[in-house]
Amino acid sequence: MPIIEVRPIEIDRWHGKSSREFPSRPITIEAFVDPSTSKYATGLTDEDKKELESVTGYDLSNDYVAGRAHPFYSTKAGFVKLKDETNIFDTSKPLERIRVGILKDSHLVANSQADYDSGLAPYARFVIYDEREEIQEKAAKSAVIKKVYALSSKLTVGKKAAIVQIALGENVKKQSPDYVEVKFDEALESVGADKMLLLMETDNNRINTHALILEGLTRAILRKEGTSIYYMDEFLAFDMESCVSYFLDKNNQMMKAAILEKINLQ
Repeated sequence: MPIIEVRPIEIDRWHGKSSREFPSRPITIEAFVDPSTSKYATGLTDEDKKELESVTGYDLSNDYVAGRAHPFYSTKAGFVKLKDETNIFDTSKPLERIRVGILKDSHLVANSQADYDSGLAPYARFVIYDEREEIQEKAAKSAVIKKVYALSSKLTVGKKAAIVQIALGENVKKQSPDYVEVKFDEALESVGADKMLLLMETDNNRINTHALILEGLTRAILRKEGTSIYYMDEFLAFDMESCVSYFLDKNNQMMKAAILEKINLQ
């Protein structure tokens, strides 16, 4: 049976107490009017609406007319009450399927924990937990982690050291391979498998140049003002990515060599 759970998001309220220790009153969620379309945000496709209208007899059109009550979304049947506990919805039941659609388009409900954690639903008070989606998400994360470990065995110690410099801000290029390996694992835990995989798959020259710039900044050979990067009083780039591109340009190799020489002399 396609069961959907909608769970309250635990947040710190005050004195270190969680929202579980200070439960909130139930809230009622209605389909809101999307300002970009001037239509009700229902979470339903046209096919969904057609199917559900034929089964329920409800008017599920998403047309909004100012000052006029909607025949479904403005009625009690179209309101979704959420208690400060796990709320269960059986989407094999047409009305509950409609209500889940309303929740999915509400700014008060995150469509997944991942959406909430990544800041896609900053005003959410509840999160939709779908076991199937959760399993798919975990499987996808597991696949990325496996790929990271498979690729890491093919990386040179030098590239791992450069990645550690970028991910953790630590210069480990003169440390032992075992030390670099430990720090590499710390970097994976710190930035996550997706970011780590992106760094690992980035061109070696770009990664090494990025690490070089970071080392130059750490040693005060380069300096930053805001996001802009300078060599002494000479402006180089507006941000890190454009600075990497600057030093990869064949016309700027003398500048890059001068900075590398200063780093090696320290």
